[in-house]
Amino acid sequence: MFKLRLLFACCFVLVGVFVQPAQAQEEVSPEERPVVNFVVADEFKTLVEQATEQIRSTAQVNDNGDAWQLFRRMRPVIRDVLGTEGHFSPSIQRVVDESLPEDAPAPLNIKIEPGPQSTVTSVDIQFDGEINKDEFAARRERLKTLWLLGTNQAFNQTDWSASKDNLLRDLLAKDFAAATLSESQANVDPDANTVTLRVVYDSGPVFTFGELKIKGLNKYRNDLVARYNTIQPGDRYEQERLLTLLADLQGTSYFSAVDVKIDTDDRQPERVPIEVTVLESDSKRVGLGAGYSSNTGFRTEATYQYNNLFDRAYSLVTGVRVEQKRQSAFADVFLPPSRRGMSDSVGVAFDHQQISNLEVDRSSIGAIREYTQGINEYRLGLNFQLEERSALGVNFGATQALVASSSWTRAAVDNRLNPSDGYIAFGQVAVAGEQFASDQSFMRLYGRFQQFWSPSPEHLFTARFEAGTVAASARRDIPQDYLFRAGGTNSIRGYDFLDVGVLDQGVLVGGRRVMIGTLEYVRWFNGPLGAAVFTDVGDVADNWSSFDPKPAVGIGIRYKTPAGPIAFDVAKAADQDNLRIHFALGVAF
Repeated sequence: MFKLRLLFACCFVLVGVFVQPAQAQEEVSPEERPVVNFVVADEFKTLVEQATEQIRSTAQVNDNGDAWQLFRRMRPVIRDVLGTEGHFSPSIQRVVDESLPEDAPAPLNIKIEPGPQSTVTSVDIQFDGEINKDEFAARRERLKTLWLLGTNQAFNQTDWSASKDNLLRDLLAKDFAAATLSESQANVDPDANTVTLRVVYDSGPVFTFGELKIKGLNKYRNDLVARYNTIQPGDRYEQERLLTLLADLQGTSYFSAVDVKIDTDDRQPERVPIEVTVLESDSKRVGLGAGYSSNTGFRTEATYQYNNLFDRAYSLVTGVRVEQKRQSAFADVFLPPSRRGMSDSVGVAFDHQQISNLEVDRSSIGAIREYTQGINEYRLGLNFQLEERSALGVNFGATQALVASSSWTRAAVDNRLNPSDGYIAFGQVAVAGEQFASDQSFMRLYGRFQQFWSPSPEHLFTARFEAGTVAASARRDIPQDYLFRAGGTNSIRGYDFLDVGVLDQGVLVGGRRVMIGTLEYVRWFNGPLGAAVFTDVGDVADNWSSFDPKPAVGIGIRYKTPAGPIAFDVAKAADQDNLRIHFALGVAF
C-alpha cells in the first residue's frame, strides 16, 4: 500500500498542463483526426472526451505504432481527470483488434473502468493569525460550517475547491483583508479508497479603514465623493461597505468609471486609506426619445442635463415631453447627498392634459428630501400647485394648494426589478390648510400593498391592493393631483386611462375615495416568456356609501428583461363593450 500526497500547489494537476506538447502543433482537419472510441460509463464519457480533446485534435495516426503512442499520451490525462471525481485507481486499457494489419490506421479503442470512488475520512481545519483571539471564537466555529466536503462524503474536486474558497471568501469579507489559504493537503490512499483533508488559513491582522484618498477629480471637489461615503476612520474592515461605496458612486451621473480598494499589506493594517479612483463623465448631456404608452399614447421627449451647476456638483435636469393626452415641461435641480445619506432636490413643472372630457393646466414648484434606511425609502415634500380646469368650453377657474407630504416605501422582495417572492408596501400622507396658501383644507391618505409568491420557478402569483381617502369638506377646490381617478395600465385594466372617476355636472373628475384590488397568475415557460391571467376590480367615489366596485378580467403575455417584465395585456371590464390593450414595462406596483 502506498500513499499519494497532493499539495495545494499541485493538487489534482490541471489536465491542460499535461496535455500541452513541447511545441505548439496545428490542429488536423476533421477528416485526418484519429478515430478514438471510449468504452466507459455515460457519466464519465463527456468528462474524458473534454479532457483529451486537445491531444486528439493535434494527433495523427498512420499505423499501429502511432495509435500506441497516442494511447500513452492520453492515459495519464484520463487518470488525472478521473481523480478529480475521486476515482484514484482506474483501469485504463487499450482494446486491440488483432485482425487489422500493423501498418493500417486502426481505430483506437480505450476501455475505462473508473474503479471505486474514494471517501473522505477526516477534515482538519486550522487557523493562524488574529482570528485565534477569543473575540472570534464564534466566527471560527461558523466558518467551519461553510465547509462542503465533509466526513463520509465521496471526494470530488469541485466540492474540494468550493469548500476552500467558501472559507477564504468569508474571511476576506470582514476584518481580515489579507487572509490567505496557507496550507492545503489532500492525502489519498488509493488502496483503501480514502482521502484525508487538511487546510490551514492565515487570517493575518485585523484591518481598519482610514481616510479617503481620491484620484481623478478635476471638475468636482473631493467633497463630492465624501458625500457618498458612510465609512468612518477607525471602522473595522468590511468588503461589503467598499462595494456599497463603489455602487453608490457608479450609480451617479458624475462618473463613467469608478474603482474602490484598499492596500492589503498586512504590515500596516490600521487606518488603511480607502483609495477611490474615478473617471469623470461629460457634465453635459442631451437626450432625445420617442415611445408609446397604452395610457397616454405616442410621445416624444427631449432632455438636457448639466451636472455641475454653480460649480457645486448640482445636477440640473430639464426637459419637454409631448404625448397625445399630456404635454409637460420641467426643470429640476438635484443636490449631491449629504453625509447622512439625504438627497435634496427642487424643481418646477408645467403640465397640460386632456383626459376624458376634462382639460387641466397645472404649474407647480416644490422641494423633496429623500433618504434610505435598509429596504425602507422615505420622502418628504413641500409643493405649491396652481391648477386651472375646463370642460366642454366652460372654465371652472383656478385652484391652488400648498401641500406638505410624506411617503414611505418598503421593498421586501428577492429581486426589485423581477420579484418572485416578498412584498412591496407604500404609504403616503399629504396635508394642506386654508391658512397656508391653499383654497381648501384637506388631508389625503393613500396606501398600496403588493405580494409576490412562487411555489415553483414556473408559477408566479401576485396580489395587489390599494386604497385612499381625502378628508375634506368638499372636493371642488382640491387640485386633481390630490384626488383619485383610476383605469388603464397598472390600475383597472379594461378601462381607458383615468376613465374611472366621479361625474360632476357631466364632467368626469377625481373623487375622494378609491379602492382597487388585483389578482394575477403568470405561468413562465422555458426561457423568459410567460402567459398571464388576471382580474382587476375597483372604483372611485366621493363617499364609501356610493362605492360601486367595477370588475375586469383579462389575459396577457410576459417577457422578462433586466429592467423588469414587459407586459402585453388584453382586458375587458364588465360594463364596457370593447376589449382594451395595455402595455407596461416593470412591476405593476
